[in-house]
Amino acid sequence: MISHPSTGVQQWANQPHVLSGVHGGVVQPKNRPSNVIDLTGCDSRPPENEHPVKRPRLELNAGGTAAVDSKTLVRSAELRSASGNGTFRPPVLSVRGRPPCSFHDLVAETSGGGALQGGNPAVVSQVLKTASPPPFPIRPWKGALPERPVTGSQESSPEREVLTTPYHPEIPSVAPVLKGDSKYSVDNNFKEKNECVIDIFLFAPVGVADFSLWTGDHPEDVLNEQTTKQGHYDRTQVSQNESNTARPSLYAQLKHRAGLQVLSSVFAAALEKRQLHIKVTTSSTFRPPPRVTLTDNKREAWLRDLANSNVPLRRLSRTIPHGIRGKMLLDQCLSKWIPIGRAVWLAKCVGANEIRAFKRKGTSGALALGLEAKWVRDWTTNVQLFIEGVISVCGKSVDWKNRMTYGVRLTARLFFENLLDQDCYLEWFLSSLENATADTLPIWLLMLGIYWDHILRYRKRGRRLAEVLLEKLRQLTASASKELMSPLIGRLSYLVKRLAYEQPSSFVLPRSWHDYNGILSACLNLDEPADKVAFQSLMDRNLRVQPVKDCHKERQRLPQQRIISVLDAACSSHNLTALSETCLSTVEDRAVLISRLLEWAATFFRYGLVRVYIAARLLRKWKKLGIDVDSHTLSFLVGAGDKTGLDMVNVYHVIAELVRSQTFCVTRYLEWLVARGAVGSYERTKQQSVTNDVELLSQLPVSRLPQHVQNLRNTLLIRAGLPLEDSVLKAVKADIRQRLPGVFGPYMEHSAVTSDNVHRYPNLTWAIKSEVGQWIRRGIADHYKETPRSIVTQKFASGAQEKENSSLTPEEFVVIRGILESLGDLSILADVLSHAADSNDTVVLASAVDTLNYHFDAFNVIGAITDLFRSLFGAYVRVKHAGLPVHDLVFSLIDLGLRVPNEANTLTILRQDLARLDRKSVLAASSPVSEHMAETLNSANPSFSDDLDQFLSSGNTMDEVTLIAIFKTLTSQLESGSGKRRLSSNEICRYLSQLRTFNHKQFDLLLIKWIEGFLKSSTRSNLLPKVLPPLVGVGCVTLPAFFAMVKRLQQTESSRPRTSNVAGLQLNLVELLVPSTLSNLGAADLLSYRFRMAQQEFLSKYPEEALSIVHDASASFCLSASQKRLDSQKPLLHRVLMPVLRDLFVRHPEPMVDHCLHQLKENYPATIDAIQQTLNLLLELPGLDGALVEAEGAINKVNDFSLPFCQLKLQLLFDTASQEDVKDGVVDIMFKAAVADVRAGKSHWLDLVSLPNQDAVQQIRHRAEKGFLSIVLTDGPVECDTLTIIDRSHSQDTAKIYLTVMDGLASSIPQVGMPSVAPLLVEKMNVLLQKLVLAQANLKSVNLNRGGVVTDHISRILPVFERNFNFWFTALLHMIVIHRPAFDSAQQAAQRSSALLDQSRLLIAICCLALSRSPASLASQSSAVGYVPSYMSAGQQQLCTYSSLQTYALDVAASLVDSLPDDARQQCSRFLRDRFPPQLHVQNEPRLLYLLGPVSDPTLPISTSSPITAAPSSSMASANLLPGTSPIQTTAPINTPAGISEDATLITNRLRIQHRGRAVSAFTLRPWEMLEEAAPMVGMNDTAVDLGFFGARRVRE
Repeated sequence: MISHPSTGVQQWANQPHVLSGVHGGVVQPKNRPSNVIDLTGCDSRPPENEHPVKRPRLELNAGGTAAVDSKTLVRSAELRSASGNGTFRPPVLSVRGRPPCSFHDLVAETSGGGALQGGNPAVVSQVLKTASPPPFPIRPWKGALPERPVTGSQESSPEREVLTTPYHPEIPSVAPVLKGDSKYSVDNNFKEKNECVIDIFLFAPVGVADFSLWTGDHPEDVLNEQTTKQGHYDRTQVSQNESNTARPSLYAQLKHRAGLQVLSSVFAAALEKRQLHIKVTTSSTFRPPPRVTLTDNKREAWLRDLANSNVPLRRLSRTIPHGIRGKMLLDQCLSKWIPIGRAVWLAKCVGANEIRAFKRKGTSGALALGLEAKWVRDWTTNVQLFIEGVISVCGKSVDWKNRMTYGVRLTARLFFENLLDQDCYLEWFLSSLENATADTLPIWLLMLGIYWDHILRYRKRGRRLAEVLLEKLRQLTASASKELMSPLIGRLSYLVKRLAYEQPSSFVLPRSWHDYNGILSACLNLDEPADKVAFQSLMDRNLRVQPVKDCHKERQRLPQQRIISVLDAACSSHNLTALSETCLSTVEDRAVLISRLLEWAATFFRYGLVRVYIAARLLRKWKKLGIDVDSHTLSFLVGAGDKTGLDMVNVYHVIAELVRSQTFCVTRYLEWLVARGAVGSYERTKQQSVTNDVELLSQLPVSRLPQHVQNLRNTLLIRAGLPLEDSVLKAVKADIRQRLPGVFGPYMEHSAVTSDNVHRYPNLTWAIKSEVGQWIRRGIADHYKETPRSIVTQKFASGAQEKENSSLTPEEFVVIRGILESLGDLSILADVLSHAADSNDTVVLASAVDTLNYHFDAFNVIGAITDLFRSLFGAYVRVKHAGLPVHDLVFSLIDLGLRVPNEANTLTILRQDLARLDRKSVLAASSPVSEHMAETLNSANPSFSDDLDQFLSSGNTMDEVTLIAIFKTLTSQLESGSGKRRLSSNEICRYLSQLRTFNHKQFDLLLIKWIEGFLKSSTRSNLLPKVLPPLVGVGCVTLPAFFAMVKRLQQTESSRPRTSNVAGLQLNLVELLVPSTLSNLGAADLLSYRFRMAQQEFLSKYPEEALSIVHDASASFCLSASQKRLDSQKPLLHRVLMPVLRDLFVRHPEPMVDHCLHQLKENYPATIDAIQQTLNLLLELPGLDGALVEAEGAINKVNDFSLPFCQLKLQLLFDTASQEDVKDGVVDIMFKAAVADVRAGKSHWLDLVSLPNQDAVQQIRHRAEKGFLSIVLTDGPVECDTLTIIDRSHSQDTAKIYLTVMDGLASSIPQVGMPSVAPLLVEKMNVLLQKLVLAQANLKSVNLNRGGVVTDHISRILPVFERNFNFWFTALLHMIVIHRPAFDSAQQAAQRSSALLDQSRLLIAICCLALSRSPASLASQSSAVGYVPSYMSAGQQQLCTYSSLQTYALDVAASLVDSLPDDARQQCSRFLRDRFPPQLHVQNEPRLLYLLGPVSDPTLPISTSSPITAAPSSSMASANLLPGTSPIQTTAPINTPAGISEDATLITNRLRIQHRGRAVSAFTLRPWEMLEEAAPMVGMNDTAVDLGFFGARRVRE
């Protein structure tokens, strides 16, 4: 019967559909089982384009239904508005108006980001609780009918919604379903409850109990007397031929024995016929909606209907307008606000028609696949242009947020439904993110959350994302608007940290780690243990796979080597407190520190006495800190005999300074000497040379020692056979008295001492030197105090006359200064200068200032520079007030004041005084000098000097003619011989300096012209050394300006030379640079000493210019010698050049050697011979035994100080060798020395063989590579029958040495790599793989034969094999890291194919070895304790020791994959699938999938050019990569269908077509054809996937 509403039964026709926050359906929990697979949709949710959803109406019933509160209705309405079924409405923003951190929440409504694809279960449950429908009423057939609710007033009844569409009667969804009524189509409630699947009985005829729609033709609709009285009911028509019961027939059969069998056969046959009858056998009739050409108005109307969710898709699917495709389609969807689901439906319809058009054109299958892939790429490009256009108008329109949200959701839905080329799309996304500006970067970062998982799925994109994020972070951090960009920087830092935790392998960046490791560490909080461990792990992994040449640049030097650089820098800084702290913190071993300090002070390869005083001051400081300086010093003396290149005089000088300051305990030394028996041992052996510890006896100063200590010392000297110093001391004192009778008194006794004793001063022992110095200091002090000399000084301002004590004369001061300088006792010289400051002689004061300036570094270390400068400045003030001439003194004080710290005020006063002196003549009244006096000047006149003084002082101005005349007169005197002139060179130069004050500019022009003419004259060679020093001393000429003028003169005369004897001129220039000797101490007057200062300054500040002068002299001399055959004069040239070169080398050891190494052969070829002889002199090499002997001798002289010179010597020997066998011999010697140093644990070999000549370095590296590969070849395989593996410790040690040499010389590998090494590495890795496979097979056979019992023999053999395998695998991996440039893509096309083949084979071998299990699970779990690179620090080596070998191998494989093309990657994955066991297949190993992905088809090929090879057994016996076995085939590329998801774990990618129980091919679901409601009429099999594949059945009525 029909249930009328008046009967009180709840009417369900207007029951609203349950709303959802995702797609308009109920979001079911994940744990709800799905019975049927949805074959029409591309995701697990129902289509969004269902029938239009009515506005929900709330029925207020008293009993049947539960009331729903207002919050539920509001939430349901919001969720419905957010769904895709209704018209799109933008989401309501929060109060703050800030955009979301990611579009991932918005895309949750799409198929890729929703709760059904791994969303948050909490969110899903919250949606279920919030948007749940009211409870169902009691089903009418299971209980009594509910009472009719009592209706109240009209106001209490709910308002009925006015329907906008024609009324269509609806069958109650809860009515019981019966068979037999074909008018009913689907159970809506069943669909809602099972939205994740589709009902395969969709088109089966079903019916509903006790319900029939009113049509007017139904028998129930006819009202007659019978129906009025009795009602309507269906009468069963029973045939007369049929009995009412089957009991008689069945009972008769049951009586027989075979009756049950017959009945079962009948029923089975009936069921079988039924199955065959109702099974869907028709083929799929699916066709996408056809396209027709419509007018613009009709097309717009159709699009408006599509945007209206109330218009069903089945009505629109009859025809779709033609011409809507590509970017235009997306723009129309955006402009019409078409719901996302309907927009995707339209895109699928258009795409399906476009793709089917290729097949209708008669193209072949492969060509159709190619065209389809091309169309998908073009479609993807249109989507990219669409989203770029949406982003470009961001912020330029009112509704830009809504448009932005829509565009992002639409493109994400297309991506997740596999309607795009995912690889192309993600590459474009990363490129856009990389090229994004700071304004658009936040948008791309928001979109990054949508595709985060897909980007990190494979290394190809994950590594690029890591580099892009780090680069963006680096740019923003370095920008000027860093504070403004702090939110964006924080977001990037969060993403980097998240990426480091979720996919740390993406931060394995072999090529860019050094650029970004600081940025990554800044993103992590290294104070947190987790962040620190993560960063250390990444640091370790990157360090082992990055290019070795970069690691060599950061190679840490030993503390003993670093301390040398610290001490060298201290020679100019003079901060001893900071120096002491640095030394103590750098070298913890105090014995090593003091030994290295004394060695630095005594080496021949450093310059200056300042080293001695630095060492003495440091040792005094350390003595006060409690360090046992005496013991460490004595230990150094004992071991110094084995060291070369040491000047022990400097060591004795340091100890003498310590004895003077009572820092060194002499008594303890003597007791130590007696206890060791060193004196008796020396006396018994009668050695030719005295040992250093015994020699110290004769070097100790004894003036302040107690008498008993002096007696013990003298006794030991006599026992050792060493002479006492009394006689020598008397002779030296007698010589000094003869030269300085005014200071020390006349020498009355007869003595054989002559003036030649001055040559013996440097060779005296420090016992004598110290005693002589102290005797001189006492004599000068007594001379100032006790010897009166009454000289009348000029009147002071008070008018009184004063007498002063006798002071040193300039001649006496020069002699005393020369003696003390020859002794090297600058401490006593400082005391002498303090006495000289009391003098009123301006020449003595100026000489004292110059002395202080000349030894500035040493006096500064001593600590006397500031006090002496102030004392001398006070003397200057005193003599200035006395009216004495102070011009020279002011000049000297200004030069010194520029170097003295904290004396700026004093320097300002001195400059003001100098300017006042220069302006004195200008401010005075103009008084020209007398021209008549100038005409009367005659150089031959005996009174010429007095007349010239009177003339120059007669006025303050001078005309040009007079100045020229006086200048010519003075210069003619200079050019004349010393016997013909009345004045000395110094006096003439002083007059020239005085003449210069009249007109500086005119005088300088005259002087330059005169010097140019003088240099061209023939008398130049004899007069230049005598003329130039006084000119430099008076300040008329400077050495840099003079040499620059000479060089410019030579360049101007290169075409027409006018200078006579150019070679002689060059030789004279070099002679000007030769350091002055101490042979003529008395000649070192004021001007000569200033020239020595100018020499020292030029050699210190202009070493390259000095080297250029030496080269020019050598080149000119060699040219002249070849023309005039003057080979006999070469020794003379070398005697002049070698002192200059030696001084340059020891002053600037590393800069000069480096300059010569790189530019000597190109810029200074003529100087090579002189440099070689200078190096022989420094290294104490004979130089006459041939190149090989010299090379071996230079290598034997190598230490931390001589290393640059030995390196230069070897470089010169290799460059100058004319024969190849000589070069090979030099290389062999260097290679053997490198091997010996590595074996001994030394590090000098690396700097020694790292020559600028890359040919020699490459030859050394080739020898190391050859030796390493030969060791691998000689290592025999595992014996198959006994599993015998010999522990080759010696071979491994040798291999480590060769690897260390290759590490150090990896910088010599060219940028294109060494292609010849790649096949050898592949072969060795293949041999190692064969050993592993063979060992596995042997172990398996032994276990089978002996019942799985591991014998003692096997337990002993397995660790040996594991260590051997571990070492060689690690060593080969390191070889691959070294030669990785050979596998990079930047190669020629001819070599690229073979390089790809080697790279692919090597990659496969590494993956197999890394992921295969060794006999004791070595490769998977054990730590990598094999070869560790030597360039790592101790901490890094410890980290590498405990890092996983498997991780290291996969990181090396990742570095190879980075440069591997996509097609080669695909072939490698297929090769692993075809040739290796299942555990090494890409789809079964996530790590391989991460490296080699994305793989189009990880399991079965769609079309192949060759049959599939069956996978071998687990023993991998067929996994041998023979040279003929190539993973890279030359067949045509395999075209994969467009739209397949890259995720190999999806069920849609694992569908297979079976035939006779075997999977014959892959079944590809075409996402473009996954259309719902594609046809206007429902058919039997009109789904995109043929239902016959699943054995679908029709439900019959």
